[in-house]
Amino acid sequence: MKTLDYDTARCSGRFDFDPDGQWCAERETCQRFLAWIKWDAAAGIPHYRGISVTMGREDCGIKIETLEITE
Repeated sequence: MKTLDYDTARCSGRFDFDPDGQWCAERETCQRFLAWIKWDAAAGIPHYRGISVTMGREDCGIKIETLEITE
C-alpha cells in the first residue's frame, strides 16, 4: 500500500480535542487525513514517531486532494 512520504504532515481532520467537536467537512477527500486514518496502517507504519500530525482548520490551505472516499 502506498502512503505519503514520512516528511509530509498528516491531518487529524478535527478542529479541536472536544469529543463532540467539529470535523473537517473535506477530510474524506484529503490525502493527509486518509494517510493518518487508513493508508499508513495498511502500509505497515507502526507508529508516528517522526511524522508530524496537524489539527484540521477551516482555512486549511494544505489539503492534498484525492478522489478516494472512505467509509
